[in-house]
Amino acid sequence: MCKLKKLKEIHMGETAIVKIPQCIGYLKKLEVLYATGCKSLDGLPNSMSHMVNLLTLDLRFCPKLCKLLESIGSLVKLERLSCGFNNSHDLVTDYSKSLRLGKLISSDADAGICELPESIGDLKNLKFLHIGFSKKLSNLPNTINKLGNLEELDAMYCKSLGGEIHIDGLSSLKFLCLEGTGVFGFHGAFDKLSRLEKLELLDCHMLQSLPELLASLTVLEVTGQHRTFPQLSHLIHLKKLPVKECPLLESMPELPSGLLEFSVNGCGELKELPSLSNLKFLSDLRLESCGELTKIRGLEGLKSLELLLVENCQKLSNLDGLEHLQSLRILHLIGPTILNDDQFAGLEKLNNLESLEVVDCESLVRVDVPQSTHLGHLSFCGCHQLLEIKGLEGLQNLGLLKVVGCPSITLPDLSCFTNLHAFVDECSNIPDGRGVTKAKYCGRGSYRYWPRRDPMNPFNNPLRWSKTRYSSSLSPSHPTLRPQSPISLFQS
Repeated sequence: MCKLKKLKEIHMGETAIVKIPQCIGYLKKLEVLYATGCKSLDGLPNSMSHMVNLLTLDLRFCPKLCKLLESIGSLVKLERLSCGFNNSHDLVTDYSKSLRLGKLISSDADAGICELPESIGDLKNLKFLHIGFSKKLSNLPNTINKLGNLEELDAMYCKSLGGEIHIDGLSSLKFLCLEGTGVFGFHGAFDKLSRLEKLELLDCHMLQSLPELLASLTVLEVTGQHRTFPQLSHLIHLKKLPVKECPLLESMPELPSGLLEFSVNGCGELKELPSLSNLKFLSDLRLESCGELTKIRGLEGLKSLELLLVENCQKLSNLDGLEHLQSLRILHLIGPTILNDDQFAGLEKLNNLESLEVVDCESLVRVDVPQSTHLGHLSFCGCHQLLEIKGLEGLQNLGLLKVVGCPSITLPDLSCFTNLHAFVDECSNIPDGRGVTKAKYCGRGSYRYWPRRDPMNPFNNPLRWSKTRYSSSLSPSHPTLRPQSPISLFQS
């Protein structure tokens, strides 16, 4: 190898190599070294410090590699350093390879880089530092704030990482991901991070407060122990704001008007949201497990809203303004006392509705379903007082109907539907037949059913489970619904 002095790239990924030979230091023109997925690699030769033209060093998914070179700062041209278990960036483009390498995250749960050398601060040209899922890494050296050209710092799920993160000097930073770490704050002011676009702090349960934020942010993801947030209205570029598991959060300030996605999940002390009336571009709104939330103000102003999910918000007694959401395509309401019959009748105006799901709503008795020509998925589960669904026969494009856990309901004849698949209660008046499957409600939107026996294989009659909860991936042109259960007879 030492004779290949003009060599610019080495790819040794997923090999059984244990030691990189010392002579690699003679490759002065080497620019790229890929050693991804070398499960036996347990160290780096000191001679690598002579590779002064190296631009990319990829050491991800090397579970036995605990330390980097102490003299890594000698790699003065290095721009990209990856040494964790994160395959989220563009160095892994083959999907099957991504899955194969991803298994190392669970199989070597305690493996990975244990510490970063102090000399990392000498990498003046470093732009990308990816150390995600290095579960033994407990701190970042203070010298990291000398990386003035660093654009991405990804420490996702470095679970042992705690304390304060030094951000002074990271003036070029655009992406900072500390998701799933134990950090509790920042050392230095965010006002110097004028280029920061994405700040990902989900599952940072020790985070005590948020600093004053810069208007350059487009994505802000937050978990922590805050009782309130700093001002947000000046974040004119912010498009995505998920707030998850902030158990002490009592209030939120005015939201920036350019938001496209907003979600609040597991904020048990939050009683009221700021008015949403100014969010004219908001397309995705999700409110989950906020037990003290009593009302949503300004819902009628969400002219661009395409998805609304409300789940387990027990004190939320109405959704005033729902009937004005002309762009709404997906409406999922999960939990008690959200709607009554009169409020449900207002949904008739929602002409673009494609998916309507109501779970465990005890206040519905006789409902008029909206006659949207786009409605393909209609679900009522665990609505024990429901007696009648009016207008069902008019939904000629209906592809999936679920009426399970509604023991008192009488359904109309479904033979007029040509492509319908229906799940109904075991005791339903609708006979089990072509397109109809009898099911038993199990609570919380889930049910079980037995598929028909295959006459050619009498042993093929497994018990199957299907959950009515859906996760959604919305684009402006088309929503894609993906059942979270691995077993499904229908995907809309």
